[in-house]
Amino acid sequence: MIPATHIDLYQLTSLIPHWDAGLANTRVVMSFFSRRLPQDDQGHPVRGFLLFVGLRRALTWLEAAIFDEERILALQTHPMLGPALDARPDLIDRLRNWRFSGRVLAPREGTPIVAGLAVRSDGAPLAFDELKPAAQTPYFLIECDMVTAKLIETPLLSIINHMTMVGSKAAHIALAAGGRPVFEFGSRRTHPLAAVDAAYAGYVAGCAGTSNVEAHCSYGIPVVGTMDHFAIQAWERADVPRHESEHAYFAEFYRSFPDRAILLVDTYETFGELTGIRNAVRATDGKLKGIRIDSTISRDSVRAARRLLDELGARQAQIIVSGGMDEHAIRALGDAPVDAFGIGERLVTAPDAPVGVGAVAKLCEIGGKPTMKLARGSGKASLPGRVQVFRRGLNDLVAREGETPAGDPLLQLVWDDTRPLDLPSVDETRRYALSQLELWKERARQPTQPTIPITPALEGVIADLLAHG
Repeated sequence: MIPATHIDLYQLTSLIPHWDAGLANTRVVMSFFSRRLPQDDQGHPVRGFLLFVGLRRALTWLEAAIFDEERILALQTHPMLGPALDARPDLIDRLRNWRFSGRVLAPREGTPIVAGLAVRSDGAPLAFDELKPAAQTPYFLIECDMVTAKLIETPLLSIINHMTMVGSKAAHIALAAGGRPVFEFGSRRTHPLAAVDAAYAGYVAGCAGTSNVEAHCSYGIPVVGTMDHFAIQAWERADVPRHESEHAYFAEFYRSFPDRAILLVDTYETFGELTGIRNAVRATDGKLKGIRIDSTISRDSVRAARRLLDELGARQAQIIVSGGMDEHAIRALGDAPVDAFGIGERLVTAPDAPVGVGAVAKLCEIGGKPTMKLARGSGKASLPGRVQVFRRGLNDLVAREGETPAGDPLLQLVWDDTRPLDLPSVDETRRYALSQLELWKERARQPTQPTIPITPALEGVIADLLAHG
C-alpha cells in the first residue's frame, strides 16, 4: 500500500465547499499535459520531443494508494483542515474507504510527445482574441468523481514531471551516442526512490543498463558497474607507494572478475608512467576488458588513451567515459574512440530542463459538459472536452473524442473502473520506445517548437464556450 497523502493541502481544503454543496460525486474529466517543449533561458527548445515514461509507475500508485488510520489521524490534527474534517465525519469515512476508480486513457509508454501552440487544421492561427490555447497529446485523460480528481492530481504530476523528464533526456543522450551503450549512473544525484524511477525511465529510453541494484531487483533492468575511486584509495598503505597499491588493487579485482575487469584509471594519473592505464595493463597482463575515465575527458585524451592501450598490447580493451556527459558532450567528442558512456547527474537531473516537463492537470469536462481554462493573454489556455490525438508520420492532429480523421489514435484505455489493464513488459516497452526513437532521431538533433493543429470540430467547442462564457 502507498499513502494517498502525497498531495498538496489545498486539494483537501478546496474540496470542502464542493463537499458541502453535494458535488463530491460529480463526474469530471482531467487532462494531464505539457503546454510546450522544455526551453532554455532564451526561450529556445532544448528537446525535439518528450518521451512519455511513467505510465507503469502511475498505475501502480493508483492501484495501491490508500488513507490509513495513521494518516487520517494526522489530517484530523491539522489546525486548518482538522476542524473541517471533524465537522464532516462522512468526509472522513469517504477518505478512509477511498480507492481509485475511474477510466484512464494514455498513450503507450515510450511514445514521443510534442506540445505547442494550437493552430487550425490548415496551420493558420486560431482567431480567438487574446486566447492562445496549447495543444498536445495528453499524458492522461482521466474520468472520475470530483473527490478522486482532487486526490490524484499531485502524485500523477510528480511521476510524469520526473520520469518523462528523465526519459526525454535519456532518449536524446542515447540517440547522440549513435548505438554505443549508455549506462545510467545517476543514483547518488537524486532521492533513493526517485533513483529507481530514473533508472527505469533511462532504460525505456535507450540506456543499456543502470548502476542501481534496486532497479534490477524491481524491474529486471540490466545492472552494471566498474569500480570507484574509494576502492582504489582504500587499498593504500602507509609504507607502500600509491602506484603499487593501485596495481595491487587492480590485480585483486582482475582475479575476482577475470572476464569483466573494467578498471578506473584516473584516481591518481591516467597517463602516468607508473599509474593509470599503464598500471591497469600491467596488473592484468594486458587482459583487462576495459578502462573507465572519469575526468579530463576530451577528444584528444580519449584518442591518447586508445593509442596507449594499443601500444601496450591491450587492443581489446574498451574505453568507457563518465563524468559530466550528456548529448552535447557526446557530440563534442566527435569521432573519439569511445566504446560506452556512463552518465549520471546530467541524465537524472536534466540540468538544461530542470523543472520537469512542465506537466499540469486541468479540468476539461465537468458534469458531462466541456470546460477550459481561459487565462486570457497568458498563453496558458487549455483545450476543452475529451480529445483524441491522431498521428500521421511525425505530425499530430488533436480532435474531439469520436472524430475519425486519418492517422493512428494515440490515447488507449489503460484503466477501467477499479483495475488497470495489462501492460506490455518492461522490455517490450523499451523495444517499442526504441522503434519510435528511430523515427524521431532527426528531431533530437535540431529541436524546434512545433505548432499543433486541431480539428474544426474542436475549434467549434472553443468558440461555443467563449460565446456563452
